[in-house]
Amino acid sequence: MAVRDLTLLTAADFDNFIADHMGDEIYEFVDGKVVQVPSNPWVSSISGIILSLIWLHLRQNSLPGKLTMADGGFMVNGQRVAPDVTYVGPDKRFVKQGYNPDPPDLAVEVVSNESNREELDDLQAKLRHYRSAGVIVWVVLPRAQRVEIHDPAADPSQGPVTLGPDDTLTGPAFLPGFRLPLSEIFSDQV
Repeated sequence: MAVRDLTLLTAADFDNFIADHMGDEIYEFVDGKVVQVPSNPWVSSISGIILSLIWLHLRQNSLPGKLTMADGGFMVNGQRVAPDVTYVGPDKRFVKQGYNPDPPDLAVEVVSNESNREELDDLQAKLRHYRSAGVIVWVVLPRAQRVEIHDPAADPSQGPVTLGPDDTLTGPAFLPGFRLPLSEIFSDQV
């Protein structure tokens, strides 16, 4: 949901805006618009499962890297985004305050309302910026029970790889051996 879109802002304008709006809300800056990040318990639960499974995989395999949830923001191609889950490899900076200046290696975007045109349009804009920054993105569509894998190394004319509830999501090269049966995030228990 666009918060302020009467005039296009610069990243510096957004940084000033966010300094005055530090509270429970999470905001993104995409294509000159300040966007409040929507969420709900279902999205939060799915995000938590994905984060937990990646975290366990990192620890069990002694793999380096950091993970964040939606309140960990990143600068991506001049934008300010707050993906639901991220993985940041050891070769990138990881700051303790503000939006991380380096983009994540992996961003997970869980769509809270698949019928909300504005949310889907904002997601498409973010996907363009993620691609430009070399970020792999997993888009989780809970109601449709699909995961789209957007890999910037793949041919964009082919579109994303799409997986369903009976498929298993495997990690990229920086998460060797990671496997997530999608039934775990699309079950009625979530």
